[in-house]
Amino acid sequence: MTKTKYKFSPETLEYIEIKQSQSTIIKMILIFFIASIILSVGYFAIFLNIYDTPEEKALRRENKELIEVYHRLNNKILEISNEFDLIEERDENIYRAIFDVNPLQIRNGGTGGSNKYSNYKNLKNKNLVINTAQRIDNLSEKMKIEEKSLADLEKLAFSKQKELLHTPAIQPVENKDLLRTGSGFGMRHHPILNIYRPHEGLDFICPKGSEIYATADGKVSSVRRSTTFGRVIEIKHGFGYLSLYGHLSAFNVKQNQKVKRGDIIGYVGNSGLSSGNHLHYEIHIKGKAVNPIPYFFNDLSPDEFVTMRIIADSIKQSMD
Repeated sequence: MTKTKYKFSPETLEYIEIKQSQSTIIKMILIFFIASIILSVGYFAIFLNIYDTPEEKALRRENKELIEVYHRLNNKILEISNEFDLIEERDENIYRAIFDVNPLQIRNGGTGGSNKYSNYKNLKNKNLVINTAQRIDNLSEKMKIEEKSLADLEKLAFSKQKELLHTPAIQPVENKDLLRTGSGFGMRHHPILNIYRPHEGLDFICPKGSEIYATADGKVSSVRRSTTFGRVIEIKHGFGYLSLYGHLSAFNVKQNQKVKRGDIIGYVGNSGLSSGNHLHYEIHIKGKAVNPIPYFFNDLSPDEFVTMRIIADSIKQSMD
């Protein structure tokens, strides 16, 4: 039932009933209906922009978590890359320096070009994903190169270990407190010839019969008597090294016999051109005599090395 409406008339000073046509009523209803639809659509649009559906909330949360994972992964890759740079630095400046080999010319390998990452170009966070993938691939290639480098160094280390076993590294006699150290390497006065001449080794003043040790692994190349050194032994160690032991009283090895560092090869004496019981010890590298003292590094501390050198240099007359 339609409610009756009135309006006041100034002319008659009375309320006059307002009569509306059916078309006007229908028009007003349509206007109200359309306005309601427009308002509802507007509210719905606002609701969609402000509030997510459960599925959208889940996707948004998942996307946020993925981005956080990518950032953590990138930070971890950065940490690994920094540690790897330290390994490469050690490889270049320490390991290769020890083995006297040249640095690697190429450290970074290729990652396969930009087409390799084309599958990622349609992703929302493509830059982050592609950057992470590139860094992982680059690190992987560097690891392959370093793996080969370390394998090569391992072979060199094995070879160097063998060389160290064949490098003279101990004193040829017991020499506690360095009290048996005699005249050293250089020009010395000869006690019998009464002249100055090169003394190409180091004397050890020991009682007759004291044990003499091979100073490195090798093969006995000579067991003989000579006018100068009397009973003498020579050992070829390989890698250019030869050691000589002179003025012995007796031999304990034969020619071509293989020996290990520390094996007893003979006994101290006074044979040959000698002024008393002692061992004359020499080291030759590629045919050239060198000062033996630096080749006692398995026996001597830095302080003992300095002390032995001072003693050997201070004795200006050799015993042979």
